[in-house]
Amino acid sequence: MDPEAAQLEKQHVHDVYENTAPFFSGLPSKAWPRVCQFLLDQKPGSLVADIGCGTGKYLKVNSQVHTLGCDYCGPLVEIARNRGCEVMVCDNLNLPFRDQGFDAIISIG
Repeated sequence: MDPEAAQLEKQHVHDVYENTAPFFSGLPSKAWPRVCQFLLDQKPGSLVADIGCGTGKYLKVNSQVHTLGCDYCGPLVEIARNRGCEVMVCDNLNLPFRDQGFDAIISIG
């Protein structure tokens, strides 16, 4: 990404999420039914990644699968971590995972 585009992304996307993340903590958010059904359809023991997990609302839909969430925004990851989710901060466009390392992957909204 060229430097000017990276700066615009930082200013108009990443900084906005960093500054608004505390407000997401107490907000109720409705999970999308089709996404929930997709997660519930995964086989027990499956490894599922949520790329761009935000506050982690999809990470606890199916207790029979193992989930890992990641997001670029540290404060949103901290909210998910405080909710008991296994999460990490990473660049969603440069993921630190091996190819084909998950049974299913979601990236919603």
